[in-house]
Amino acid sequence: MINFSRTLAVIFAAGITLFSQAYAQTNATAWKVYSPDHALQINLELNNGSLSYKVQNKNSEVVRQSKLGVETTTDKFTGGLSFVNELTRKINEIYTLPVGKYHVYHAIANQASITFANSDKNKITIDLRAYNDGVAFRYRFPDSAKNYTLVKELTEFAIPEAAAWIQPYDKDPAYENVFKNGIPAGTAAKDSSGWAFPALFHTKDQWLFISESNTTADNAAMHLQQNAANGIYKMAFPLAAEGLGQGSAYPVAKTPFATAWRLIIAGESAGTVVQSSLVSHLAQPNAIGNISWVEPGRSSWSWWSDHASSRNITTMKRFVDLAAKMKWEYSLVDANWNIPTSGGTIEDLVKYAKQKGVKLTLWYNSGGPHNNVGEQPRDVMFNSDTRRQELKKIHDWGVKAIKVDFFQSDKQNIMKLYTDILKDAAKEEIMVIFHGSTIPRGWARTYPNLLSMESVRGAENYGWSNDFATDAAELNTIYVFTRNVAGSMDYTPVTFSDYKCCPHTTTNTHELALSVMFESGMMHFADSDSSYLSRDNVVKAFLSSVPNTWDDTRYIQGEPGKEAIIARRKGKNWYIAGINGESTAKTWTISLPFLYNKDVFRGTLFTDGNTPRTIAHREIVQEKDSKVTVGIMPKGGFVLELKPQ
Repeated sequence: MINFSRTLAVIFAAGITLFSQAYAQTNATAWKVYSPDHALQINLELNNGSLSYKVQNKNSEVVRQSKLGVETTTDKFTGGLSFVNELTRKINEIYTLPVGKYHVYHAIANQASITFANSDKNKITIDLRAYNDGVAFRYRFPDSAKNYTLVKELTEFAIPEAAAWIQPYDKDPAYENVFKNGIPAGTAAKDSSGWAFPALFHTKDQWLFISESNTTADNAAMHLQQNAANGIYKMAFPLAAEGLGQGSAYPVAKTPFATAWRLIIAGESAGTVVQSSLVSHLAQPNAIGNISWVEPGRSSWSWWSDHASSRNITTMKRFVDLAAKMKWEYSLVDANWNIPTSGGTIEDLVKYAKQKGVKLTLWYNSGGPHNNVGEQPRDVMFNSDTRRQELKKIHDWGVKAIKVDFFQSDKQNIMKLYTDILKDAAKEEIMVIFHGSTIPRGWARTYPNLLSMESVRGAENYGWSNDFATDAAELNTIYVFTRNVAGSMDYTPVTFSDYKCCPHTTTNTHELALSVMFESGMMHFADSDSSYLSRDNVVKAFLSSVPNTWDDTRYIQGEPGKEAIIARRKGKNWYIAGINGESTAKTWTISLPFLYNKDVFRGTLFTDGNTPRTIAHREIVQEKDSKVTVGIMPKGGFVLELKPQ
């Protein structure tokens, strides 16, 4: 006999309730989940056996009525559904991360899990969550011991009339295409590959950011289909050609399992998007245990200024020296370090770096049969046995981090490769940076040894793309509202030097500002040793001390494609950075209301100098609610470093 009193006690102890003001079941076919502040809501409807949802913010329409549903090779959950049950609970989590826009994270939300059965009595659960800054949903398959291959997903995002900032997807997905700047929502992608996540929209009332989180080895990473007529964007599986055709485009998993969360950050201000941690909130908590050994930091990097440098141990020692002189914790040894041409061996470099107090990161090719890139070492990280042996070997050397490159696929087999690398690296207390990769999908919470991911058209493009050099200022402002919202971004910033093909159009102060503007758990300063060491002492002092992990992040003002100003705090020190994405000079008057009431702040203001290539700086005193007025060159920038006195 069932003990109902005990059952209810267990349910309530787990934070599950049958009804509260945070939830509303209007009848057997409609459900609403409200954000804790009651301003945002996600509504689920069952109409003639089919599911749909919509999102509202106060009286504004965020997402219009949009279809839901999935199909497997054996079951359809796209029609003929009937309601089974609903469970609700409150989310209240506090957690810390070693990287990101904050150190302490507080996730508060309401959740409803609504289960339906198809005509064969097989079940699907729609998990809905509402936070104050966004909503999320996923499909969960609660039945036991069924093997499902997902072959179709009906999920839509029906966007009201809006401007869109979005980049085309690619058959070798590295998320390095150019973001389209404020195009009309509903514009078709250039080809059948479709559109990539994240996608940013601005309606007349709302800013919307759409992406994924908690993509596990049970999932493929998803993107958006090519056509979005009437602003209706539809989900797409990876392309069959990805990863040289290796692996299935359709994910296979054994029940019970869940898809990744589809998330929508929403707010009246673009600051809601910039400041949101929804991607982290939706990910599984730390799965690797003790992380006291995870040490984010700043790094020298030789490859940008000298592509052949990693094979020359003598050259690499110079970049170790650069890190030591600049007080950066790390130096990255890029591709082909295992086949040096002169100056000794990698073991010699490891010993030298240890003497200098600098920790090394080593580059690896992720392939494997899923890429044909010849850069070495390759065929090490793909195989589990050789990967574990390699990680143990370099751990014994004293290497602290690896950079793994060229994944070229978003299929399920590559999602498993990412997470396997992270788990195996954690066992040897080694941190990870992914390049040529998918976008962050919440893994930095689950595997906090993940410091950063590339998945951006970054500074390396100065080496071959004049279009990038021309558009970099605009793109940099877009990344603040798009790519960097998803997670740490290894753009490899602060390049003052010019390639002959593709000189900078950004000012040097714009470049300096990127050290604060862009968040990355490993900040690779990309320029040459001679470039950094030739700066004046004040600029060098700033580059030596600027943090790359933060306790707080505040949006001040901006609009993607035009400008961006944000403030970040480390301890009691504030760093305020602004970049101009346009070809017109500007004057910004910036309020600083977040400064502490009783403190006087002193610091240094870095601004554009008399030419685009010079950086001016002066000492400054600021008090709470005082303002700073800064003149900005076309494609210029500023940085203000403030410390309480």
